[in-house]
Amino acid sequence: MDRRRFLTMTGAAGVGLAAAGFGPAARAVSYPYFNRRVPDEAHTKMGELAPYGIASVAFTPSGGWVIVTQDGRYFARGVPDAFFAELRAKIGAGWRIHCVAFPPEGGDRWVITGDKGMSARGLPVDCHQRVQSCYAAGRQVVDVAFPPAGGDRWVVADTQGFYARGIDDECYQMMRNLTQGGRRVTRAAFPRTGGWAVVAQDEFFARGIDDECFGTMGEFAADGWQLHNLAFTPAGGWSLSTRGRVPSLPVDRVRQVENAVRDSTIWQRMSAWNTPGVAVAVVTGNKIAWSTGYGRLEAGGAAAAHPETAFQAASISKAVAAIGVLRLSQTLGLPLSGDIRPLLGWTLPRRSCVSSSAVPTVDRLLTHRGGVIGRGSTSPADACSGFGSGGGGFAGYGPDATVPSLLQVMNGEGNSPRIELSTDPGAAYHYSGAGFVLLQRMVEQKSGMSLASYMAKEVFGPLGMRTSSYALAPAFELASGHTAAGAVIPGRRNRYPESAAAGLYTNVLDLCRLVSYLNRAWTASGDIAGPLSKASVRTLLTTGPQPGMGRGFFVAGSGTKDFSYTHDGSNYGFKAVFKGYPELGAGYAVMANGDNMALVNEVAAAIRSVHGWA
Repeated sequence: MDRRRFLTMTGAAGVGLAAAGFGPAARAVSYPYFNRRVPDEAHTKMGELAPYGIASVAFTPSGGWVIVTQDGRYFARGVPDAFFAELRAKIGAGWRIHCVAFPPEGGDRWVITGDKGMSARGLPVDCHQRVQSCYAAGRQVVDVAFPPAGGDRWVVADTQGFYARGIDDECYQMMRNLTQGGRRVTRAAFPRTGGWAVVAQDEFFARGIDDECFGTMGEFAADGWQLHNLAFTPAGGWSLSTRGRVPSLPVDRVRQVENAVRDSTIWQRMSAWNTPGVAVAVVTGNKIAWSTGYGRLEAGGAAAAHPETAFQAASISKAVAAIGVLRLSQTLGLPLSGDIRPLLGWTLPRRSCVSSSAVPTVDRLLTHRGGVIGRGSTSPADACSGFGSGGGGFAGYGPDATVPSLLQVMNGEGNSPRIELSTDPGAAYHYSGAGFVLLQRMVEQKSGMSLASYMAKEVFGPLGMRTSSYALAPAFELASGHTAAGAVIPGRRNRYPESAAAGLYTNVLDLCRLVSYLNRAWTASGDIAGPLSKASVRTLLTTGPQPGMGRGFFVAGSGTKDFSYTHDGSNYGFKAVFKGYPELGAGYAVMANGDNMALVNEVAAAIRSVHGWA
């Protein structure tokens, strides 16, 4: 997928020419503008033309420049002859100009876009074709931009979206983020020395630009002016101008969430918790309403975190695996109340003090009441009570460790104790990853496939979850895990053969696709397309043997409009949470590549607060 899409104006080389345009003579308003280190004549002409509403400002790589107003006035100096002639012809033909831009290689290379079409010379082939395709689809191009490195690097923004090739990944990330709250990217700019700025109607974001320029952008915005033009000169100068106030726009829930993370911003909280990257997606109306990424896949790296990025889901693996278990039960007619031991192809050990008549059912294991106590709570070997409360998880295997098979894990030949009945099934709740290892073994034995293959075929495929896998090392773009201090963990991520308990890789978009499906299946009058029948979904999300739990999910508010199901996850270097509200058609997912659960909970709380969910 070419996810690097974008927009703006810049500069090229040319002959000194000048002309006056046409249009109404009346000045409706005095539009502010600000220049720093631009040619004196350009500054003077901007003052003359600003009252008519400047549509585009651009500087050529050799120091030429052009200014065009929304009513057809224009002035240029040092631009290519062919460009100037074409600009004059298009304005003379009644075009309303949106953008002029010059690729950084200079020479006779340029582009003009307007309400009636485009004209260009010397653009990268794909850029030229993209602009043409926008107009062919009935969308006007409002901006074209070229990063200073040149080559096949460009941004095109039209009246509905944006596209880009070869730009800074964080720049793309922020363009995407800024457009998630009902906004359009309208301007972006690339200084010759590096950095970038993106404007999306009433919002903007910049990195590595002149401090005074950034401050002036903030002053324009604070006064209610839309930043219509931002351009950088080849000598390090810059120009800002507007042709009107910010239009009336819908409430931007994304910005509200970003700025409400524990009474701070998401970036400040990420820094406080030493977390390099976070991804977020939100469901409303049982559709993904918005999704965003923040920071980096790895500390010090260039790749940005995106909603498409796969993270380790940690214990969310259990909730998703539960769907696979119910799918197996549904298709093979295996009752959840049945004894799991005959389905394992392996003898489950039992401590001497556990009743010989005790039955570890599938249902009890799904609700952590199967009598299988997790890691950290299994000593002494002959105990049947007084277990610690911190068990249930797995440590994973680092880059230098040999990863055991699932059967070796069950036999205690890995880095965790053997799996056994430690207390009478049904007697008490003990959160247990080991119980989900047994469920994984059952799925693999009865399906004849690995859990990764089974889930891909029976769950992920039907739900369109294309970036979800229980494989030890899937071929997705993967985030790297980090310690609580923000350092990359050895090997970037641990490996978990205990897949159903801790080994899922997924992204926030896939988790929200799952939320949408479960919400719709819960409220539908009958079965809908997907891995589970309505009856199975009801079983999955209805309180079972353990209060506050369905099967693999924690549930709350049963019988109310705020009814919800959820699960969180905590692996070494990764934290995550997702939640659904069937009666509201809503939900969210948050995933982070840091080792502090507090950040994920803070972001989740901001989402609930902004959207008004319990």
